[in-house]
Amino acid sequence: MADRTVGRRRLLLGTGVLTAAAVLPSAAPSNAGPVLNARRRAPGKPNFVVILADDFGYGQVGVQGQTKIKTPRIDRMAREGLRFTDAYAAAPVCAPARASLLTGLHGGHCPVRRNPPDDGDLPLPQGIPTIATVLQGAGYRTGLFGKWGFGGMLPNPSHPDQHGFSDFFGYLTHFGAKSYYPTRLLDGRKWEYLPGNKGDTGPVYGPDVIMERALAFVRQSKDVPFLLMLTLPLPHAPSAGPPTLGRYAGKPWRRPDRVHAAQVTKLDAYVGRMLDALRRNGLDDDTIVIFTGDNGPHEEGGVRPDFFDSNGKLRGYKRNLYEGGIRVPFIVRSPKLMARTRGKKTAHQTVHYDLLATFADLAGARVPPGTDGLSLAPVFTGRGTVRKHTYLYWSRLHAGSTPSQRAEDGKRGRNAAAAVRFGKWKAVGFAPGRGYSTPGSSWKIELYDMSKDVGEKKDLASKHPAVVRKARGYMKAAWRNP
Repeated sequence: MADRTVGRRRLLLGTGVLTAAAVLPSAAPSNAGPVLNARRRAPGKPNFVVILADDFGYGQVGVQGQTKIKTPRIDRMAREGLRFTDAYAAAPVCAPARASLLTGLHGGHCPVRRNPPDDGDLPLPQGIPTIATVLQGAGYRTGLFGKWGFGGMLPNPSHPDQHGFSDFFGYLTHFGAKSYYPTRLLDGRKWEYLPGNKGDTGPVYGPDVIMERALAFVRQSKDVPFLLMLTLPLPHAPSAGPPTLGRYAGKPWRRPDRVHAAQVTKLDAYVGRMLDALRRNGLDDDTIVIFTGDNGPHEEGGVRPDFFDSNGKLRGYKRNLYEGGIRVPFIVRSPKLMARTRGKKTAHQTVHYDLLATFADLAGARVPPGTDGLSLAPVFTGRGTVRKHTYLYWSRLHAGSTPSQRAEDGKRGRNAAAAVRFGKWKAVGFAPGRGYSTPGSSWKIELYDMSKDVGEKKDLASKHPAVVRKARGYMKAAWRNP
């Protein structure tokens, strides 16, 4: 994991120091909130708030078994909303997972299919529909606050405002978001400097500043339907603590674990602040709030996910295609719109590339052709016919490696891989090398019965060759060469 010096260098993007008034080249306006605020709210269009945690394991919230880390506001959100037990990120690492969430395309179709190389980000191509462009076309104000991750060298070929977000404040690049005390953050297309920050310390904690901007967006958006994506870097490595470790300061734990716990509880507090702000501004009944994570728990910067049992009963970690690497918390709350499903849980199988179709459905917008998701609106509301996927699909290209992840994958921790889930079955396949090839006889495919073996302990591939052939067929059908 890069240290703060590297994080700062990535954030500066090799451009040198810009003045406080420096503007990135673009014809697009910076944060156009006040103009959009003049429009009246369209009746029947709910607001959407997506809180996307970074490297957040399935078992890191109390309602899903966590005992060492306290998450009271997320747990309360689950009691007041609908909790999905079988929900998935779209990839085992963040860049492809987030790209799939935004575009509604799974890993075999999405243009971003791996984390970026060390020399720069992988841009999201211009012109591809996203959740934000779909909702913006339906009259929504759209804001993203936190980590974008698809930026690049300036002039930037992949700014949030080119993908439907009228408002943006936070980290432009994948590598810049690894700094919790950044020297500057991007406000639309202008840099906002944070004086005094250096290394892993400073007077200004980046997530606090980002959170304040997100709350301001809520206050300014009472008269127009909005999409707010809160993509704070918590609890991603490095283990640079928030200003205080709170209840964990005196714990007899290793410092990285104490900091990690404080990061998770800090994120929990932000969730509470967002829900409180919606209620104060009279938006509680009109807003669907989702809390989820972009992939499984990490073990970087000295953090030990097993110490916290971060993946619960699941096998695997960030970068694995076993359940622990891709199954994530997914909690949805809207007191009025989801009154029928309040306080319930569902085993409906879903993945983040369903969100574009879901939001379009609820907003009365058209789903772009060629996307891979299905609307969850009937599951959210408890009304209508629920459609199910024939299969869910994941792919993994080169994405780094950590000791526990390699141990789970045997000697294939750096190999390309794919997985599918269909009904009770889950298949995990490994290519013979790092390059993704058509899944054929050279691939090693494992098969698990998820109805009996959620921990993926017993490989049944040799006993069910017909099911393995079906899984291989799904893997072949899902992949389209970029």
